[in-house]
Amino acid sequence: MTDQHPFKRTTDVNKSKEVHYSPYLPPETLGEIFSFFADDDVKSLHSCLLVNKTWCESAAFILWKRPFDISSIMASSELVSVYFLFFSDEKKKSLLTSVPNGLSHLSSDRPALNYLSYLKYVDFKKVYKAVRMWLRTKTLLEPFCSEFKRRQIALTNRIVTELGRIFTAGYARLDRLSLDIRYFEYNPKDDEVDCLSWPCYPGACVSLSDLREFLCGGQFMKNRILLSMAEICKDIEILSIHESAETSPEMLAEFIKAQRRLIKFTLTNWSSEILEILSSLRKQARTLKYMELIRCIFPRNEDYTKLFRGLAECRNLQTLKLEQCQHLSTKLMKPLAEASFEKLQTFIIDTEAVSDPPTTEIKAIIQNSRESLINIGLNVNLSLYADIMETIATFCPNLLNLSVTIERDSEMQQLITLFRSCTNLVELKIPKKWKLFEVKKSLVELGTALPSTLKRIELDGLKFSHETWEEFLDMCPGSINHFAFNCFSKSIFVKIVEKYGKRYSKSIKNEEMLDQTWLPVQVTVDLNN
Repeated sequence: MTDQHPFKRTTDVNKSKEVHYSPYLPPETLGEIFSFFADDDVKSLHSCLLVNKTWCESAAFILWKRPFDISSIMASSELVSVYFLFFSDEKKKSLLTSVPNGLSHLSSDRPALNYLSYLKYVDFKKVYKAVRMWLRTKTLLEPFCSEFKRRQIALTNRIVTELGRIFTAGYARLDRLSLDIRYFEYNPKDDEVDCLSWPCYPGACVSLSDLREFLCGGQFMKNRILLSMAEICKDIEILSIHESAETSPEMLAEFIKAQRRLIKFTLTNWSSEILEILSSLRKQARTLKYMELIRCIFPRNEDYTKLFRGLAECRNLQTLKLEQCQHLSTKLMKPLAEASFEKLQTFIIDTEAVSDPPTTEIKAIIQNSRESLINIGLNVNLSLYADIMETIATFCPNLLNLSVTIERDSEMQQLITLFRSCTNLVELKIPKKWKLFEVKKSLVELGTALPSTLKRIELDGLKFSHETWEEFLDMCPGSINHFAFNCFSKSIFVKIVEKYGKRYSKSIKNEEMLDQTWLPVQVTVDLNN
């Protein structure tokens, strides 16, 4: 019998081939495609898990590389149930004994996928919160008392410790690790098993050998962690250390020296000896691009002239921030003034008043940047820094972002003059340092001087009447889309911004502000184009 549909078979075959081949893209191609999903787009990636094994593994790599980061605390707590399956039989048995009613229903079989092998980023604080929430859901029927709370804290620490062991058992190869417990109620002094010491566990020599970013913060001694990691990690690119807390500066210095390509270093609240730490940066002179010191106490002894010599050798530095540091004097800053930071793009200094302010040194840093500076922050007493605005106007024609403390009309005039040379500014901030500065006519003059490129303006350090505010906005260019200012709970200031926006066919994004009977003292208003 002759086939009455000669093309049907061919079409069906082609369709079969099409259906067969399209889901089976190479894993490398799938990984590239999935990388365009937002990391927290769990819904879309979850759908990809259901296509076939290859798609499942490629999507799982993204979903499970930082699972505690893309989930809510409640959802993160369920991750603990998954990782519980990777615990040793002995540890499972021990925990089942501790919480017999809450954990008895958990499976003892390992998952089909080794989720540990996908793990790339772990944040101790988020893991600890997830475990704490997980235990709460498993012990809802337990009577609450001080003894129960004590046992729950001890059990949380045990589980977090065990998670640390499997995270560093060699299956995972972490890129980023955060052991930051600042602003967190966990107290390592109450922890008998020291669950913060993940880098000291036996498998860490493999799991942390590829680490690129390390954050460690909190009021605890970090010596053991730094000593262990100095042996393991050689390619840290981003390092953040917060709170000295009796940590040995020599150990931190040795850890820095052990790195081959440190790019970004942040040090916060360091009150111990700091000379050796900053001197160790000499080893990173070729690679270091970002340096931030926050609330550090610098020495005033005979070694102060040596303090920044190591940093001064970092010729590729692009960002230098010295914020709320003590004893930042002329002699201290001299090595930086003599350095050549020709690639410096961001320079921020926020310092207390000292008897010998580094006026000449700051000017020299700006001059030596050779027009590369585009972001400058001067949260200082400008009266002590003569001609600093003139220096910026002369040597920073490409300036895009400026933050400067203004407390006198003469300083406002210097700022106005600056805009004759810096005509590409995108953001202007006048923050508060000690007190609000009341302005009238000079604010209106500032409005006439602002460049047409300006998009954002924040005047947190100024005080003015609504009449002055209206005159100011009448003079401003129509390019501004972001305002932050002191309205002192008066809605008329916001209505004046609305009027400004209408003049340039813009509307307020947060329109509900217009109908509120009460406003905070300080407000932020954004406009739609």
